[in-house]
Parts: sequence; structure tokens; C-alpha cells
Amino acid sequence: MDTSQLLDVVDELLDHWTLGARESAALARVLADAKGLRPAGAVTDRLGRQRQAYVYEDKAHSVRRMLILDPATGAVLGLEDTVTKDDPEYGVKAGDVMSYSAWMR
Repeated sequence: MDTSQLLDVVDELLDHWTLGARESAALARVLADAKGLRPAGAVTDRLGRQRQAYVYEDKAHSVRRMLILDPATGAVLGLEDTVTKDDPEYGVKAGDVMSYSAWMR
């Protein structure tokens, strides 16, 4: 499984389950080993929470995937997909947000 697929699975998992502390810690360990997922610094998510962002550049699909974590608990709080290249066929421009998920933890 590559990192983009892993992030898809995380999105699906968190849409259906609320993880406890142990599960969040285990998921954080899995994400720490994901190739190409790199720290991007502090961000304020769409719910106004100041947290830590990690990004993955999916060059095959021209998408930047930003994962937002609570560094104190390891809980995943958000995932945002942003287009990195204009695609006139679909009417999208670099920087357009294609999807965003936020979870309350």
C-alpha cells in the first residue's frame, strides 16, 4: 500500500470509527513510517484548532494531501486534498481544494 492509499484508508476509517487513545497512537506510528509524508509545520484547521500538518505530494494525480494531527494525542483531526496543477478539462486550478474531512476528537 502506498502513502496515498494509506491516507484514503485513514479517511474511510475515521468516517466510520472514533479511535481511542491506543488506536490513535497506533495509527500515528503507522503514519510516521509512511514514505513521503513530511512535516509542514503548525496550521489552524477549518474548525479553528491549532495543530501540526503533514503533507504528501501525490505527483501521479497532481494532488497535495495535508494530514492534520494533534501532536499531544496523535489523533488525526483532518485531511485536505488540494490540486497542484491547473486542469482546464475539469475546470480546476492549482490551489483548489478538492476535498476536506475534519473529525472532532
